[in-house]
Amino acid sequence: MRLSVRLMLLGVSGPLVSLAIFLALATIGSIRLAQKARIEISTMFDHDNLSSLAVTTSIIEKSAEEFSRVIRQDSKDLRKALAPLRMDTEGRLSWKGQPLTQDQAPALLNDRLRLPLALLRERAAVYYRDRSGTWRRLTGITSQGQALEPGAPALPATVDDFQHLFKGAPATEMSRSAMLQLDGEWRMARLTVLSGRQPGEGHLALLVDVSTQAASKLLAAGSSLFPAETHQAAFFGITPTGGLYCSYQTEDTEACIDLAMALRQNGGIPDPRTLGHSEPFERKAMVRPPGSTTPVLQHLYIAAFPEWNWLAVVSVEEEALADALLPMQVAKDEMVRRLVILTLILISASGVAAWLIARGIRRELRELATAADAIADGQGHQALTYPSDDAIGRLVRAFNRMSGAVADRENSLRDQIRQMEININASELQGQVCSILNDPGFEQLSERARAMRQRRLEQISASAPSVSADAGSAGDCPPPGAGRDQAEPAGRSSG
Repeated sequence: MRLSVRLMLLGVSGPLVSLAIFLALATIGSIRLAQKARIEISTMFDHDNLSSLAVTTSIIEKSAEEFSRVIRQDSKDLRKALAPLRMDTEGRLSWKGQPLTQDQAPALLNDRLRLPLALLRERAAVYYRDRSGTWRRLTGITSQGQALEPGAPALPATVDDFQHLFKGAPATEMSRSAMLQLDGEWRMARLTVLSGRQPGEGHLALLVDVSTQAASKLLAAGSSLFPAETHQAAFFGITPTGGLYCSYQTEDTEACIDLAMALRQNGGIPDPRTLGHSEPFERKAMVRPPGSTTPVLQHLYIAAFPEWNWLAVVSVEEEALADALLPMQVAKDEMVRRLVILTLILISASGVAAWLIARGIRRELRELATAADAIADGQGHQALTYPSDDAIGRLVRAFNRMSGAVADRENSLRDQIRQMEININASELQGQVCSILNDPGFEQLSERARAMRQRRLEQISASAPSVSADAGSAGDCPPPGAGRDQAEPAGRSSG
């Protein structure tokens, strides 16, 4: 693979890996942020709905507590007023120890039942259990003074409460509150034992009740506080045996059936008396929306009224939460899209930068190669310049040092060669001189010349010291046949 390609890959791979890690971390961070925001918005959504239900149930509870206080007091006063009334196991009535027929009971008892009633639509009635085990109304009165029909049988839900009061409740419990369906409507009721706890006594019970219409209207108004348009609300009562009955539901829906089924299939029916005055809580269940046959996931917000054994249930579709989260989902997708675009831009910029860097490196390396070729062609010292102190700069400085060292070695070699040439020429000259000196003819001429100089010297100064004429004689030359290696030192000594 070419160096330029490798350098480009090296330059691009680092930014690519970094950008890939950045994109992965940014995407993971965006997803986690979206999940956290979803949880927080979901929590806020649930909190909003629970707050709405809490406000509604708080209003209902306050109204119910006021009703309960009045009914309790009325029941207490009526129990004292009806204390002389007794029934034996044979079903015979007595008043202050005197026999009392069922026909005489309304005239005697209604005046006493009428006095303490203080609430609008409040009623009071006395029920008894006949020899066949059927619970019937002995007599009763409304707060307006209207007499209730005597002898009317109690409805099954009311019978369950009567049975529980006399057999299922503790012996010390003389009264209990309940939701009862009386005369076609659900009513808040207080049941009190008048007779039947002692041996030989028949079952007599006082029933004081008031319409729940006000509470139902409050629940209807409260359910409108919920932000979702598609919701259902129901108002349930719990029988002593755990049965569930509905006293209110949102209009044009089958909320009672759907929500009761959802409660049974998801954790069971909560017991208001066990829960006590707890905060409203939430469940999730598959519930049919209004006008649909297909169940969808919905949030169930449940509030308990332990005083009257009530449950208020409101369902809100999961799509309401999805709609609330849609802007956040769009924002998350937009963030991821921008991250991808930014990453592509950065990758492209990294590729261009890597290409420019690779081209610069190729240019510097090409200059180095050109300078090296020039040195190889004998063009002498080649000095390059590079401003940066990086790897290429260090390479250029090393090349310059190498080029200078090569030039110095070449100059040194040239001087040595020149000296060798001079020495060789001197040796050849000395050899020629020695060959002349060693020639026999030259020896004879030399002898004649020395004789002539000797005679001349003798003539000039007979008394002067003799001058040696042996200097520079041929005795300094090597004998004939000696090599050049011997001629060079002889020539140097003679010279």
